[in-house]
Amino acid sequence: MAQRFSKPFYNSKQWQQVRDYVLRRDRYLCTRCGDPAEEVHHIERLTPENVGDPSVSLNSDNLISLCRDCHFREHEIERLPSKDEAGSGLMFDANGYLIPVWGIPPIE
Repeated sequence: MAQRFSKPFYNSKQWQQVRDYVLRRDRYLCTRCGDPAEEVHHIERLTPENVGDPSVSLNSDNLISLCRDCHFREHEIERLPSKDEAGSGLMFDANGYLIPVWGIPPIE
């Protein structure tokens, strides 16, 4: 899901070319689970400050192919609240089940 600051970038010809290259490089397979890849993910997240820096935004070494589920999980992990913010220590997963916020293993 593109944020407002990054929408013009994701609509650019340069992004489309790099995205296509990364998908081909990774043989259209998710680098996390091996399922068919549909997304290209920035390892170092895009921000308003670095979206115009090609060494971050267009660098294929900063990009991996992911399936939709793994891409969703990647972004859900970065949105997890801290222990102080979480209150109850529970959150809903993608299937609507309550899960603990702490101790969630990283995606490998």
